[in-house]
Amino acid sequence: MTEIIKSAIVPYTAHDMRQLVNNVPAYPEFLKWCEHGYILNSFASGYEAGMQVNIKGVRVDFSTINTLIDEAEFLAVAMTLSKGPFKNLQGHWRFMQLSELGSKVQLQLSYEIKSKFIGRLFSRGFDQVASQLVSDFVKRAGDVYA
Repeated sequence: MTEIIKSAIVPYTAHDMRQLVNNVPAYPEFLKWCEHGYILNSFASGYEAGMQVNIKGVRVDFSTINTLIDEAEFLAVAMTLSKGPFKNLQGHWRFMQLSELGSKVQLQLSYEIKSKFIGRLFSRGFDQVASQLVSDFVKRAGDVYA
């Protein structure tokens, strides 16, 4: 199982950063490996989102159940695998307001690829993509909110 934990301090609100993460249909605009992002279902506490990705020439679809969490200290999106090429995928985005000047964004992601064939090619590429996600969203925030 691979686990990635990344964080960044940004000059944007926790609410704005969570809004970027929740805007799955916009992912292809700034994540070069994402060909299609879509919302499958919405429910009271969150939504099910799907993505078609192309990593290292391997095209796969997967979806996650995303639960929105609103705590006094932070906002979050908890993700659990719904379907896809993973034996396991779970994690969360956490957004902590630091002051009126900005927030801390943290991504914790744990995953294991199901197929050995897909695993060799896809896994190396997905490791790179996952470790770059926080930086990609920080750059997107600059483009959208600056």
